Amino acid sequence: MAEEDGAGTGGTEASGTGTAGEYEDVPDARLTELLRSPTATAYPALQELRRRHHPAVLAYARLCAAGESAARRLATEVLTTAARETARGVDPAVPLRHRLLLLTARLAADWAGDERSAGVDPGLLLVLNASGLPEGPTPPLLPAFRSLPSRTQGLIWYGVLEAEPQGRTAAFLGLSGVDVAYGTPQALKALAQACLRDRLAASDDPRCADFRRLIEEAVRPDGPRRSPDLDAHMARCPHCTAAFDDLRSLRDAPRQALAEGLLPWSGTAYIRAGEPPAAPGAPAVRPSWPPRRRLLLASAALGVALTPLLVFVLTPAHSDDQQPTAATPTPPPVTVTATVSVTPSPSPSPSPTTSPSPVSSSPTPGPSRPATHPPRTRKPTPTPTPSFAPPGTSFAQVVNLATGRCLDIRDGDLSQGNDVITAPCSSADTQRWRFDTYLGVLRSGADDTFCLDSRGSTDRGLGIWTCDSVYGGNGDNLRFTVDPDGTIRPNIAIETAVTPYGRYGVSLQPLDDSGEQRWRAGAR
Repeated sequence: MAEEDGAGTGGTEASGTGTAGEYEDVPDARLTELLRSPTATAYPALQELRRRHHPAVLAYARLCAAGESAARRLATEVLTTAARETARGVDPAVPLRHRLLLLTARLAADWAGDERSAGVDPGLLLVLNASGLPEGPTPPLLPAFRSLPSRTQGLIWYGVLEAEPQGRTAAFLGLSGVDVAYGTPQALKALAQACLRDRLAASDDPRCADFRRLIEEAVRPDGPRRSPDLDAHMARCPHCTAAFDDLRSLRDAPRQALAEGLLPWSGTAYIRAGEPPAAPGAPAVRPSWPPRRRLLLASAALGVALTPLLVFVLTPAHSDDQQPTAATPTPPPVTVTATVSVTPSPSPSPSPTTSPSPVSSSPTPGPSRPATHPPRTRKPTPTPTPSFAPPGTSFAQVVNLATGRCLDIRDGDLSQGNDVITAPCSSADTQRWRFDTYLGVLRSGADDTFCLDSRGSTDRGLGIWTCDSVYGGNGDNLRFTVDPDGTIRPNIAIETAVTPYGRYGVSLQPLDDSGEQRWRAGAR
């Protein structure tokens, strides 16, 4: 979003009166409506939607991306794209969180088609290439799911697939707890019927419609009835077979069936990512080997362990000056210890500090002995690297990894619109910044009412502007994302990053994962 006259957003813009916390129990549909309104409630509504759905989007982005940095970048792009589409009036045909996850896969497919393909998970790249479709394969249950009413979709998605508590599901959908409790099982049955209709309608065989009742009887939860006629028909009909498999999966493992049927990639991994970890101290479950295989493995292990002992017992004893007879060959000796050569210190005086060198197994150096194998070499100890922390929520210097210079305000002048530059690090308050995670802004330590400003463009440099302007129409100009690797990306162009330019300047350059685009928190 461009700003007028190259400066930040105007200080006379109305600031929002609502906060994201006030919308905690507001349904997704209502929050979506607020995003389309020009009132001051639009931004708090957006913040609530981000708070509500960002963890799930990031979890799925981690499955679609090749690394943590790429996953966070993808999640940010998803939320930004969804907000823009919503503001333009694009209405989701599925529950909002489901739409965000589908958008995650769609944008990952876009990445796969250009220079960003290195950021896409290799397995997903194979699926996209094999499908031959720009956005990848369509999830198998998605057409049937989209044919259901929005309320039914929401109960299935939040109540079953996401396994949200009844209270949260009710809040997301604007329903009561009773509606959720009694409506969820009925919604799942409605999806099963929709899947059956969708599968049979796709068949060109007119006889498939006659087997509908038999398929329903075959997957009844109480006393299913199989039919020889149905079995014979399914042996040559992929549509009825798919319908039978859909209904049986929804009956036996509904959550996993929904995840694999409604997400284009790694559905099972997504629902498992939200499961609590195993209780500490619980014994690990190991695969159970068949008794005969266990016996063979134990015998083999015992044989290996007894080999040195058998060699010792069966080798004839003889003195050093005797040679073994030709009729009784001696097995090669088995080496059970390793010798390590230690170079004595050139200085006889003891070192005041503990040496990291390995201690010899012998207390006093003795004459050199031939080793039965080459001496073990000690790898050099790597030089420890200083701990790295990206700019965080406490005021600290923002230091560039490549130049060692700090983010500063030109001449220390806190005039609205003044430039942000790099300068040699000092104790000046203008070099201290903190990341406000609630608003997504970088506040100045010299005056926390001023924030880093992208000026609405990638070619105008950076400046400072009043933080209250974040609630206005050009609020995205002040919002940034700080990645764990120290990359600072503006919301107006998330594919760029804050980068030193020239001797003192700062600009927004395309992401290249270089040290120039990484910043760390320095002295506080």
